Amino acid sequence: MRLSAILIAAGLTAFSALPAIGGAKDLALDIKGKRAAIISYLADLPSQRKTLSGTQVNEYEVYIDCTSADRLKEISGRRPAVLGLEMMNAIAYPPYSNYLIDRALTQTQAGGLVTISWHARNPVEVCQRGEYFECSQKAMSAETLRAVLTPGTREYQLWADDVHAMAKTLHALRDKGVVVLFRPYHEMNGGWFWWGKQDAMGELWDALYEELTVKEKLDNLIWVFSIDREAPDAAKYFPKKHKPDIVGTDMYEPDAASWKFPAAKTNLAKLAPNTPFVISETGLAPTQKVLDDLNPSYVLLWGDMLNIGWSKDGNCQFCNKPEAVAAFMKLPRVLSLGELPPAFRAAVSAHVTNPAPLHKPNPICPSKLH
Repeated sequence: MRLSAILIAAGLTAFSALPAIGGAKDLALDIKGKRAAIISYLADLPSQRKTLSGTQVNEYEVYIDCTSADRLKEISGRRPAVLGLEMMNAIAYPPYSNYLIDRALTQTQAGGLVTISWHARNPVEVCQRGEYFECSQKAMSAETLRAVLTPGTREYQLWADDVHAMAKTLHALRDKGVVVLFRPYHEMNGGWFWWGKQDAMGELWDALYEELTVKEKLDNLIWVFSIDREAPDAAKYFPKKHKPDIVGTDMYEPDAASWKFPAAKTNLAKLAPNTPFVISETGLAPTQKVLDDLNPSYVLLWGDMLNIGWSKDGNCQFCNKPEAVAAFMKLPRVLSLGELPPAFRAAVSAHVTNPAPLHKPNPICPSKLH
């Protein structure tokens, strides 16, 4: 199915005829059409032997002029088709939410895609900084997680309060016409986050889906389930009720052609056949052979690993040489923001504006970090 057929199937041929959004009904039609078009396009990319490029802009970057996306442009001359952002900090630091929304609006207005991960703090532990990466790493016992999943308990209420506080940012994005590739509770087969290595992980995913999609009525989310590396035990953590729209792997290996790339896809395909597959995070840019063999819909390069010269000691086994990133971005099958089909970009960006951005467009970035 080619793009024109996808847009017709998704009901997007009427986008140009839609009036400016003036009510909830118009907005719902717009969002549902965009969401359907994005899922269809990502599902169709493998048949075209194409892969979207992406990079992560982390929570400490949204305020600054030169983000990883800007540095990717400096390295390769091209902007990512997929912009990665982080939800952590949106609850405890309200100004952060404004900057995240600002970045998402700019990317969507340009016709690009936005994916958001959420390093959720452990809701039953004290996080002295309000929200911080280490707070997502505070361990949770299986018994406590069971209490979190039991409505009426104190633990459930603490978790639900965080979910609904975070949802305010997702609502703001929806109200502005932004569809989000939402990637919560990632790398769940690893043991470094409170949701990791939990037998009830699938239930936690389903519970979050219920809170956001059913109770909050958020219809702008495309749900992404992403494992750590090859995850031979992925089935243990897969949701039982609410299946993901996209599956992917977070790959941090010193070999850009690691055997773990195809192993990850094989293991996920057993759980979610015919579901678009992505490389949801990676340090090293994968090789041409990996792309050809796996045929992922997109690859998200981790922002602070784009250039090994940025590491403090120059000894980062998952970091890239800038020339390798430039070569990756220029592969014929890898699409940058400017190479997305015009009709698709127009559909994604419909009714989205960012008239007063909080950041400088196209900043001049230094070549070295200190």
